[in-house]
Amino acid sequence: PNVVKTHVMAELPFMATEVILMECVKAGGDRQELHEAIRVHSMAAGAVVKGEGKPNDLMERIAKDPLFAAVHAKLDTLIEPKLFVGRAPEQVDEFIAEEVGPILESNKALLEQASVDAVNV
Repeated sequence: PNVVKTHVMAELPFMATEVILMECVKAGGDRQELHEAIRVHSMAAGAVVKGEGKPNDLMERIAKDPLFAAVHAKLDTLIEPKLFVGRAPEQVDEFIAEEVGPILESNKALLEQASVDAVNV
């Protein structure tokens, strides 16, 4: 789980840029100007990650840029991973209920058998 979390958190800032952009526009920012600033920051952050092997610093760049002042106080909430999973939790529940559950039910007797596997040396 921690490896997956590390990978998600490394890419999440790039995924969140649209949300950040729209929140700034709602607060009165110029969409074109904000879009260009995000593009520049994203390219620079990507170069640091890919070229230097350093962590993604896109959020730090946005947090320091006055163009994004409207969201500085809520950047952490805008990049909450749960905002980017869509219907995945519901889809997993549906898959288990509709696909896995019936298979488990039809093989209930097998699942209740005691294991007789052993290694004899």
